[in-house]
Amino acid sequence: MTGISTGGTRWISSLAPHLPSLYLSCVSGVLLVLVQPPVSLYPVAFFALIPLLYAIDHDRYGPAFWSGFACGVTSFTGLVYWVVIAMNRYGGIHIWLSCLILLLLVLYLSLYTGFFAFAVLCLKKRLNMPTYLSAPVIWVLLEYVRGFLFTGFPWSLLAHSQDRFLPFIQIVSITGTYFISFIIVAVNCIIYNMVRRRPQSAIYASIIFLLLAGSLIYGFGELGRKEEGTLKAAIVQGNIRQDVKWDEAFKVRTISAYRQRTLEGARNADLIIWPETAMPFIFEDEVYANQYVKDLPALLGGDLLFGTVSRARGGKFHNSAYVIDKQSGIAGVYNKAHLVPFGEYTPLVGHFPFLEKLTAAGGDFSSGVGHEPLHTPAGKIGMLICYEGIFPYITNETVRNGAQVLVNITNDAWYERTSAPFQHFAFYVFRAIEADRFLLRSANTGISGIIDPKGRIQAQTPIFVETVLRGSFSLKDTKTFYVRYGDYFIAILCLALAVMCAVKFIIQRRSRAHRSITNNQTSITN
Repeated sequence: MTGISTGGTRWISSLAPHLPSLYLSCVSGVLLVLVQPPVSLYPVAFFALIPLLYAIDHDRYGPAFWSGFACGVTSFTGLVYWVVIAMNRYGGIHIWLSCLILLLLVLYLSLYTGFFAFAVLCLKKRLNMPTYLSAPVIWVLLEYVRGFLFTGFPWSLLAHSQDRFLPFIQIVSITGTYFISFIIVAVNCIIYNMVRRRPQSAIYASIIFLLLAGSLIYGFGELGRKEEGTLKAAIVQGNIRQDVKWDEAFKVRTISAYRQRTLEGARNADLIIWPETAMPFIFEDEVYANQYVKDLPALLGGDLLFGTVSRARGGKFHNSAYVIDKQSGIAGVYNKAHLVPFGEYTPLVGHFPFLEKLTAAGGDFSSGVGHEPLHTPAGKIGMLICYEGIFPYITNETVRNGAQVLVNITNDAWYERTSAPFQHFAFYVFRAIEADRFLLRSANTGISGIIDPKGRIQAQTPIFVETVLRGSFSLKDTKTFYVRYGDYFIAILCLALAVMCAVKFIIQRRSRAHRSITNNQTSITN
């Protein structure tokens, strides 16, 4: 016991000198939460990382990593705390296990900020690379990796904090969203050096200023263009509570609620949209549902798009979107391709059967194939079911395949009145701008909305109300630079980092060789 006590005392003593750095890191973590929806203090993002830069501005790798890690733990806990509610209250997972899942997720995500701090210090010490050069590149590359590693989780990227700063983010139609994160981190570094009165390249600062100014000029020009809607949309927000959504006893009541609300508020619409799994059963097996749903388009004179479940091979199911046309026929079916791990399926369950216990109740879906748009009388519809819309590559693929309008159907009732519905809605501002498409969003409990191709929210609903949102949209066939070429900006950053490292390495090697020759000459002379 004495040994343990002594060891603990030594650990605390060794940690004490670094506590101020950890405090500063946590300050950055808190600021990174406040810049995201629903608080949305987006101007703060341009100096939110300065406390973290202070914290890692020393010569030891370990403290730098833990400073970045502490920043990550603080920020991601504040950003994804709602995982516990989704898993426990509606996923059927015990509260302690739900908390453990949240902890593991936060610890995993915090590794990215920890490695960011470590890598910045490593390049500074080993290659004498200034932080203002390395930090923006490393931060963005790590965000990109987070977006695809282990199926990807690009939730609340630094760029997403700017969803309300429309003049700034219009540039994503050319560069993609990661460019916004790059500029934000670069501005943080420049301000940090100015505060510390440290020398920095005037050329570099000028380039960042020109990129920021150019983005704003381009953005104001784009926002001067009006996007008129020529087709009418009616988005039905059913507001069906998650605890009764899949209850067999509420099936008839759910069908009746959507039918009645649609008949009351969706007349004369070209496209009527119900949310993800609005019909929470295998639609084609239900005679009653077919009778009461399929006749609606003929009655109202518009196509009906809704979420439901379809049967897949092997006893599993698809999370699907159906389109019923005015002749009461099924005009198209889209099966969700990018499923939510531990929510809709269990990864690696064949190798580790115990993982199935970590999956929410009902998580037994099969993924669809590809991201082809639905060819309907209302146009070619690019479908984004649930969180498929947080992945830019999915939107790009469906638009390249011909989608003329984007539709996101989702069920955010899982998250109750947390920050998650507001965070989730913000991502679609970027998808609309990147793809230059109208985006129509139907969420079971909100936020439903209509976003134009410039990211302007034409209309949106409050959360947890039953309503019908009316608005207009247009079909577009243009393809933006970003849709055509994808995340080329990431390739540019990789090349830039490689070149900077090579140049710094060569300079250091020549410098050491020069010092060695000088020392030898001095020795001979002596």
